[in-house]
Amino acid sequence: MKEKEMYGRTELEWEALMAAAEEYLISVAEDRKMSNYGDLNAELVRVTGQRPFDFGQESERAAVGRLLGEISRRSHAEHGIMLSALVTHRNSTNEGAGFYKLAAELGEMPSKPSADQKLMAMVEQVGKVHAHYAARRPHTAQQW
Repeated sequence: MKEKEMYGRTELEWEALMAAAEEYLISVAEDRKMSNYGDLNAELVRVTGQRPFDFGQESERAAVGRLLGEISRRSHAEHGIMLSALVTHRNSTNEGAGFYKLAAELGEMPSKPSADQKLMAMVEQVGKVHAHYAARRPHTAQQW
């Protein structure tokens, strides 16, 4: 039986990408930091050994969007947060369009948001993600 493919990746490759991306974003959240698509892509290559996503191709950008969307659907169902809120465009604080579409679909902002509503939804989600995961990391006493 032929294995199902997702964006040119086998089902096993896709699952490995999902697990690696989720683990990476959780570590970013625990440190109360942000990431970008390029750094996420590099981490996926490092952890899984798979070929990088080629952001010059629309289908590859769609694949990353799908990957992050699936991660956010899962984190929203489990914790009420959108883990992908931590991923922005390089040298920007702007999320991809798919983030805002999913945020509206999940009821985190209006379906036809203003620019201010988009910004507020993004800031709120980043804060929720940081608060949720940073609270899990044990704090260590500083050495003097």
